[in-house]
Amino acid sequence: MHNHRKRPRRNTPHLVKALDADTGRSLGRVVDITADGLMLVTDNPVQPGARLRMRVILPVIIRDQTDVVVEAEAVWCNQDTNPNFFKAGFRFLNLSGDDGFLLEDVMHKLNLVG
Repeated sequence: MHNHRKRPRRNTPHLVKALDADTGRSLGRVVDITADGLMLVTDNPVQPGARLRMRVILPVIIRDQTDVVVEAEAVWCNQDTNPNFFKAGFRFLNLSGDDGFLLEDVMHKLNLVG
């Protein structure tokens, strides 16, 4: 797998959940995040190229918001070291300026950026 990441990945020790924004179904747990995308640990494999609207539940309140909805495309998916789970990488699509700034604020507040 080639590393096409533009920004360094930051692992989060905080519990950050991602839900399907349309159905409310749990998609998994965010294990790292950048302003460009995120990686989830999930129960089910995700097909690369799949597009999802995700509601990322923020572990802190930022700008009076407790979540942010993003559109993301799966870039890769591999089985986790625990065979009951999968890791999937997503890149954000059409992230609005406000949501991008919100995610950046979250990353700074949680010390996820240098």
